[in-house]
Amino acid sequence: MLSADRGGGVRLSVRADAGALRPLLEEFFAGRGWRVHAQGAERLDVERGSLARTILLGALAGRRFHVRARLELDEIPGGTRIRYRWGATVGRALGGAVGWSRAARLHAETADALIERLRAEGILGEVAPER
Repeated sequence: MLSADRGGGVRLSVRADAGALRPLLEEFFAGRGWRVHAQGAERLDVERGSLARTILLGALAGRRFHVRARLELDEIPGGTRIRYRWGATVGRALGGAVGWSRAARLHAETADALIERLRAEGILGEVAPER
C-alpha cells in the first residue's frame, strides 16, 4: 500500500495508448464514486464528496468530505505515463489535520486500487511516487 502520510501522488507507466486508457480510467474512478471531468485529451480531473458540506462541516463531513485530484496522461515510448496527483496538503484547508489525514488515506487507497486494476489488465509497467 502507498503511504498515506507521503502525499503528493503516484506516477504509473502503462503499456497502452492514452486513447485506450482514458475510458478505463473514467470507468475506474466513476465506479468508485468519483465524478470525472475531462480537461482536454491529456488530463482528467476527479472529485468526490460535497464541497458545500465540507465547507460547512470540515472533516466532520465524513464520507461526503470533498476531495479532488488530477490525472495527467503523457504519451511515452511503448505506452502512457499517468500522473495521479493530489498534493501533499490535500484536505488541510477545509478539514484541518483530520481532513488532511482522511484525504491522504483515501487517495493512497484509490491509487493502490488503480495499480491493482492496471496490473489485472496486464498493462502496468513501473510505479513511482510523484514528488
